[in-house]
Amino acid sequence: MGDPVVRRFGAVVALILAMLATQVPGAPPTRSAPAARSASACPAPATPAAVPAAGSPTPAPDVAATPVAFPGGGGDLTVFAAASLTDAFERIATDLEAANEGLRIEFNFGGSQALVTQLAEGAEADVFASANTTQMTAAQDQGSIAGTPVTFVRNRLTIVVPRDNPGGVASAADLGDDGLDLVLAAADVPVGRYARDSVCLMGGDAATYGDGFVARVAANVVSEEEDVRDVLTRVQLGEADAGIVYVSDVTADVEGQVTEVEIPDAVNVVAAYPIAPVQGGDAALATAFIGYLLGPEGQATLQEYGFESP
Repeated sequence: MGDPVVRRFGAVVALILAMLATQVPGAPPTRSAPAARSASACPAPATPAAVPAAGSPTPAPDVAATPVAFPGGGGDLTVFAAASLTDAFERIATDLEAANEGLRIEFNFGGSQALVTQLAEGAEADVFASANTTQMTAAQDQGSIAGTPVTFVRNRLTIVVPRDNPGGVASAADLGDDGLDLVLAAADVPVGRYARDSVCLMGGDAATYGDGFVARVAANVVSEEEDVRDVLTRVQLGEADAGIVYVSDVTADVEGQVTEVEIPDAVNVVAAYPIAPVQGGDAALATAFIGYLLGPEGQATLQEYGFESP
């Protein structure tokens, strides 16, 4: 695992570059922190009722106009999907395979950024479901996407701590407590970007979170993970005092191992999940799968797993 002091130092350097570079008055831009932003520069948090930003996938179309019937005889459908969709999508696959003879659904779950790289390298898939619009746009730009992506679900952030809560985290403000071991996803992972945006918003409210909150949180990060499930696992195993994940990740099978600490709406970030057929894939199966997700049955299952309607 390496020297913990070295690991903590590396994490602190990375987080400070990514989250604090623009907070130093007069500091010049840095190439190593292209997405750096100060707390005062953080955008207002998105909400389920917010108008999609320019360039975002369009809102879900009218369900009645969305085909949901799978081709007769079934077939093999391969779906590349963000790790946070694992439990919900596996349940949906079970339901669809039971209802459609001959249909077989295979998943490749992982960080959205890693899936985009795999598509660029020629990995075959029929559907791509991303945890943010940035990675979907990257997939479009590299020619991996057929048609127009649509937002099919939304998600929110939450803090998780081990069941015995060794760090004494009672609120989001405690993420800045001295000596707390915090784990986040890497900044290029959607949940990692959302988490940093949320921390920036907290930093803009000094009355609630105190002065220098973003810097204090950055100093507490001991590890940056490849996807949201890795963050959750680190907390489950007691290797960190806290982590930031999606609400949908706190499923029934982990509720006894971790405790949630709410992130207030005013500083939370609502994640929009776009989905689209993959260029060169089975268009009929892809369209049917996406249509099912947008329909009442698919939406009911997604919401059962903690997601919100698009």
